[in-house]
Amino acid sequence: MSLPAALPAALPAGLPAGLAGALLLAGCTATAPLNGLQREVLHVVTVPSPQLEWLERPGTPPDTWRRVQRSFNELHPDINLRVSVVPEEALQRELTLRHQRGLGPDLLLLRAPVAISLLDHSLIDPVPTSAALRQALSTVEPGDVARASRHGRLAGLPVYVEATLACYDRRRLQQPPSDIGQLLAVAAGGTPIGVAVDPPSLWWTAGTLGADTAMALIITGNPASAAGRSSDQAAITTWLQWLRQASLQTKVDLAAGSRELVQGLESGRLAWIPCYSPVLPRLERALGPHLGVAPLPNGPAGPASPFTSMRVWGFGRDSSPRQRRIAEDLAALSLNPVLQRSLSLTSRSLLPVNRYVPLPVASSGQLAALAAAQEQFRSGSPLLSAPFPADRVNRVMPVILDTVTEVMVGAISPEAGAKALLRLREVR
Repeated sequence: MSLPAALPAALPAGLPAGLAGALLLAGCTATAPLNGLQREVLHVVTVPSPQLEWLERPGTPPDTWRRVQRSFNELHPDINLRVSVVPEEALQRELTLRHQRGLGPDLLLLRAPVAISLLDHSLIDPVPTSAALRQALSTVEPGDVARASRHGRLAGLPVYVEATLACYDRRRLQQPPSDIGQLLAVAAGGTPIGVAVDPPSLWWTAGTLGADTAMALIITGNPASAAGRSSDQAAITTWLQWLRQASLQTKVDLAAGSRELVQGLESGRLAWIPCYSPVLPRLERALGPHLGVAPLPNGPAGPASPFTSMRVWGFGRDSSPRQRRIAEDLAALSLNPVLQRSLSLTSRSLLPVNRYVPLPVASSGQLAALAAAQEQFRSGSPLLSAPFPADRVNRVMPVILDTVTEVMVGAISPEAGAKALLRLREVR
């Protein structure tokens, strides 16, 4: 049985998709002769992050995951690994159609909130409880397991984490700012910095001003107590006031998104930006030794609350028993400590989920900054650490971004913006 003609065979070459391309297993029960062997064809869907669609390009997977693929093929020479790419916005429709025909994928590499939504809609199975996967899960931080769980079911097996940190041009900044006061002082002194309203570029500021808890309730839709409403409004107002004041500085560039920020740093138009870790290889190629990487600045109310996205393996519903066993083996293999360490060292832009894989922070400033971003996230910020379905985010995120933008450009006041954001708690 061949793959449906509508499904692309190409895969993006950005690091996350490259990871997928090297590991992914596939979906239809089929065989194809190769060198006298009957090779079972297994299909995996990889789902690009919306924040990375502009970054991804055709190409080959990174060497790290070619090695993983070779290791897997040594164990399973009769398996033909294939990959197809489906955008997040088309994923539920695509899986519904495939499942109706019994042609769903064996594995999906996707963001944890998307996996939770698919599990809610019965489009994937919970992570199986095989011995191999139980052993793999024992190496994962409990907090990461909780982020991928809902109502007592694990929607996806954690694989790796992407995080937001600070990127700067060493030729223009000798030392990166360590708090948001210093950041604005840098801009006031004539050094151009960039901000944007997409999640990786924006949410880190909420923790610095004490608005992360209030914003977490808005994003996840968890009900807030009546007693907490006044304090939440004050915290969000303070946060929006700071964003408005920052946008008024002539050397603070309000970009359309992370792509524009990256291009601004590459071209020399900007000297400092918040950057999403998967863009680091591109910035390294552009800036070479002039690229500086650091943790995001803290603030008067606490540490930065960096945006992080955890990639997980979701398990399809239409696998044969043999396909499921092989999918479980590959998913467990991806958490092997040697491979997890290799992934981080090769990319220097992704964080391992295996807690027994320490990052060699002394040998790499980028890895040290990534480790600091991970610590900022784990130090108590609830902004995106609680499990929630992507369905909820897709409903409220456009309104959140529009409201914040209106505040930053002066179309509405910070007080009005805070009230508008708090009303989103009633959206279901």
